[in-house]
Amino acid sequence: MGVVFGKESTDLFSAFFIPDPVKRKAALDRWVIETVPSVQAAVKEELQSIVDLITEDRWSNDGWRRGARKLRGLQGTYHVALDIKLRPESTKDKYKGIRPEPIIPRNEIDLHEKKVNEAIPLVEEFLKESYDSCLLRVRIIHGKGIGVLRQAIRDYLQNHRLVRSFAPADKDHGGDGATEVDIIDVITD
Repeated sequence: MGVVFGKESTDLFSAFFIPDPVKRKAALDRWVIETVPSVQAAVKEELQSIVDLITEDRWSNDGWRRGARKLRGLQGTYHVALDIKLRPESTKDKYKGIRPEPIIPRNEIDLHEKKVNEAIPLVEEFLKESYDSCLLRVRIIHGKGIGVLRQAIRDYLQNHRLVRSFAPADKDHGGDGATEVDIIDVITD
């Protein structure tokens, strides 16, 4: 029986999806340190279950001797093993914690009430995250207003290396108050 970790799985994926490699490595290193106590507790519980199994009163002296002989013959090939890996959950697994929700990358950013000098760095970060998350189309919501932010964003998108094309959103998704951006598949130098 395996042990499935809830929060620890969520934290692993959250760290993994950080686009910046330096920040991602730091987050994954932090994840290891923070996860060790949970894994130690689970290992202790699993080891204790082995001890409990072989020390239960259900074993008669003759039964124990037969089991000991059999186990002595298997001793060279049987080992205590710990198998930690990413895999689908099995019906035999014991679940620890809260079942994690999938991490879904955001496909839009809302820049209402942002000034141009605040919005452009947010757009840059959003485009990098979108590319790293393999999103092909995203939406930048800037509002209609008098058009200063809209124009600054569209000017910025004009020659951006991650942008294939962009256009005003359709009427159901904000019209001229939002811009739909098609992200490139692969960066070419």
